[in-house]
Amino acid sequence: MKKALGVVLLCLLIQPAYAADKWLSVRSKNFVVLGNASEPDIRRVGRYLEEFRSAFAMMFPRVDQTSSVPTTIIVFKNEESFRPYKPVNQGQPANTVAFFQPGEDMNYIAVSEVMNSPSVIFHEFVHFLTREGSGGLPVWAREGLAECYSTFEMTKGNEFTLGRAPEGHIATLTEKAFLPLKTLFSVDYASPYYNEQSKQGIFYAESWALTHYLILGADGKRRSQFAQFLTALAKGEPVDDSFAEAFQTDYGTIQDELRDYLRKRNTWPTMKVTSRENIQIDVRSIRTTTLSEAESDYYLGDLLLHMNRLGDAETHLKNALTKDPNLVSAQASFGILQVRQRKYDEAVTALKKAVEADSKNHITNYYYAYVLELAETEGTLTSQSDFAARYETIRTYAKKAIELAPRFAEAYALLARINMYAGENLDESEAMLKKAITAAPGRHDLQLLLAQTYLRAEKTADARSVLSSLERVAVDPDIRKKTTALLDQSEPRQAVFTEILPGGTNDKDRSAPEVPLPPAPPPKQRETVLENLTPVVPAVEGEKVTGLLILLDCANGLTLRIRSDKGTIDLHSPQPDKIQFLSYTADVTDNIKCGPRNPGTPVSVTYRPGATGGGEPLVVEFIEKK
Repeated sequence: MKKALGVVLLCLLIQPAYAADKWLSVRSKNFVVLGNASEPDIRRVGRYLEEFRSAFAMMFPRVDQTSSVPTTIIVFKNEESFRPYKPVNQGQPANTVAFFQPGEDMNYIAVSEVMNSPSVIFHEFVHFLTREGSGGLPVWAREGLAECYSTFEMTKGNEFTLGRAPEGHIATLTEKAFLPLKTLFSVDYASPYYNEQSKQGIFYAESWALTHYLILGADGKRRSQFAQFLTALAKGEPVDDSFAEAFQTDYGTIQDELRDYLRKRNTWPTMKVTSRENIQIDVRSIRTTTLSEAESDYYLGDLLLHMNRLGDAETHLKNALTKDPNLVSAQASFGILQVRQRKYDEAVTALKKAVEADSKNHITNYYYAYVLELAETEGTLTSQSDFAARYETIRTYAKKAIELAPRFAEAYALLARINMYAGENLDESEAMLKKAITAAPGRHDLQLLLAQTYLRAEKTADARSVLSSLERVAVDPDIRKKTTALLDQSEPRQAVFTEILPGGTNDKDRSAPEVPLPPAPPPKQRETVLENLTPVVPAVEGEKVTGLLILLDCANGLTLRIRSDKGTIDLHSPQPDKIQFLSYTADVTDNIKCGPRNPGTPVSVTYRPGATGGGEPLVVEFIEKK
């Protein structure tokens, strides 16, 4: 009864009162941020994300930040206005100040303005960055990386830090027993450690601590091993073997190192980066517009639609279309709502109207083709027409969506599916799916569709190659189940026979026909290297010296005097702002003073040698004392 009451109360909360607030939209270079929060707060969120994106691109240059699906950020002005749009858990709004809602056509990040720090936004943005590119990343690594990188903090226009220790995690690790690493590595999205409030704390804290240690601890010595470990897991290699191969030791040793790392620290190593260019954003360059009530209702309804809260979504979308019947985005969203409600005739009408109103919108073209495909496969359209004509109509609009948005993976998948149903243009489907997987290598559903296309084309060996790889790395239970079923169904069956030779004897020595082994997995996207997600020092060519920085002379540029095992060397730069500075130690967390340093600060410096000795410093890394 209590649960039912919670649902009723939530339905009352969802009435579109907050759509009547003043809603603003901020469009920066890479983001659309909107909400009923104040204009300064919405601009601030846009600035945070732009700065974080720039810093992330610098530290992780191999991560492709161009998603096949756009992302909209909604900023609610307070907890009261945010609560009706939170994920629902057992009939009650979830206890969260932010969440990431992925979708086929649109991703949403929803946040409350009352959040204490921007780290929650950065956490969700890291999930966005890793969703399409790193489908094989285990849950602990996803959350550990998101927690570790969410501590991004700008200190100057061209300086930022990563790796600050969250106080809540430190307290949890002090108060609660550690999970064995084998247990931590086994957590999935169905695990109590991921879902139950009493167990979530230690899971998130230990995921953060292990990631922090492997990336920033031990002078960075474990970083490349961590990358190797993640890469092996992405390829579907067994966890135990991958761990031993990467770290050249056992679970107990790393767990002891982690405990020791946490026990001995009052301060924590961070990565401090000084860039050559200013990455701070001038908020005055961000354009602001006021949304109509219809537009704000549309965004709220579309968010709820992506959360599969269909009744609540319908309330908002109907309101949007009542206020503005010609709002194409609301027409398209309402059409897909009717698809979810299995009202296919109404959906076709709504989406046809939307695509006729805006033929240059890839989303409306895609959805119109999608509803025709769905109605075709389920045989629910009341209007009768020739299958060949319907097939060509679907193909036409799917191709139009691809033409308008070449990175939109869903349109490629739709075209491949309709070809597979018809048994035609299968080579085209194969090519299209490979393009889609290139754009979104973490999308395991696309890899499953590629395998199904291979089976339809009777390319069993290729299909089994994809399926075998997918079975090892798939995280989603439904994809894993379908993959296993297709592997079983496509298992080569060897005929049982006895060949009678002249004279009536069996040829016992004749070998049975061999089943061809599947070829090595061809699409390189299945070999996604997750070392992309560990930070890299800016790539520069030069020699390296490791030792103690004993003098920092700021006259006429900057001169570093370094004492190493090989002697003392002076490195001078007339343009100090061109030097990259990074810190992996808590001993250097702010600006360092000019002058002599006694006993000296441990550094590793990459430099360009001079013609007569010495040289020019390019990258200065502050490391921990031996």
